Amino acid sequence: MIRFRSKFHHNWFAILYFNFKMLPFKQAIKLPFDFYHKVRFQDLSGRIILNCDSIKRGSYHWGLIQHEIFPALESIISIKGTLIINGSSIAFGGGTMLEINENSVLELNDDLLIAPRTKIILQESVLIGKHVRVGWESQILDSNFHFMRNLLTGEIKKRTSPIKIGNYCWIGNRVTIGKGTVLPDHCIVASNSICNKAFSNINSKSITIAGLPAKQISENWERIFESIEPDIVNELYQKEKILRNNEMN
Repeated sequence: MIRFRSKFHHNWFAILYFNFKMLPFKQAIKLPFDFYHKVRFQDLSGRIILNCDSIKRGSYHWGLIQHEIFPALESIISIKGTLIINGSSIAFGGGTMLEINENSVLELNDDLLIAPRTKIILQESVLIGKHVRVGWESQILDSNFHFMRNLLTGEIKKRTSPIKIGNYCWIGNRVTIGKGTVLPDHCIVASNSICNKAFSNINSKSITIAGLPAKQISENWERIFESIEPDIVNELYQKEKILRNNEMN
């Protein structure tokens, strides 16, 4: 176990160690992985595959997304299996935990934002599509961690099952994505929901799911992503600001 700490914004010890430990020299020299504040590398015996047309400095970073309610928190990273990144923009907030166990695969796609204090723990496989947002203190777990037995039949169910999160999904804060979950494209998951099944067979488009366990509550609503439609989002913020000012006067 190797622990790096830095009171400065960039954690250069972690940046240099991780890039040259996990990547071929031609990729590592560009320092695509960026780390901020505290980070602990629990195990780096696995491998990373980068599928990107142009690898650039700081394309993938941990701990940069900070807010007053989330101070400089320590991130924990363990990669015993395989991390596949397709794209050039991945961001993990501070205090996130990433654990990819042996023979498991985590595949991430472009324009992914994982908010602070989120946990991603793999025993089998997790696929996250492009343009996905995961709210703070959520967890993505493809395993029950322990085996369970039916006392009447003696049946022992499979402990793990793959997770697939589609493109353009918005997952609220404190959501649990459990084993076997499949979220279709343009899916919104309400805060504090628990997902434990496949929603891919629903005929509705742009569904919103919520609850314990989660179920569909609406359709035909989608998030407007700042990274895709910045002009629209900025215009909406300005209109909102003007409306509030008028209400206060």
